Amino acid sequence: MKRASVREVQHGLARILDQVSEGQEIVVTRRGKVVARIVPSLPSRKPLAWPDSAARLKRLAADGATGGTPPSKIIEEGRQERL
Repeated sequence: MKRASVREVQHGLARILDQVSEGQEIVVTRRGKVVARIVPSLPSRKPLAWPDSAARLKRLAADGATGGTPPSKIIEEGRQERL
């Protein structure tokens, strides 16, 4: 773990980022006190698989509709009450 002052980071950010990309951890100090750590990023993960909500809804409702009042109708009624 290497130490670098705020001034060193300001004037040599590209060099410090090169070191971090190689796996080095940098501790940033101001007046001798640690104020930050610059660490390599985590390895990228594969994207999350989002559930297919439309297919689930179709499975739950045999005819493809859930019944009830459509949201657009509820919003419209709410607007009419305020006028």
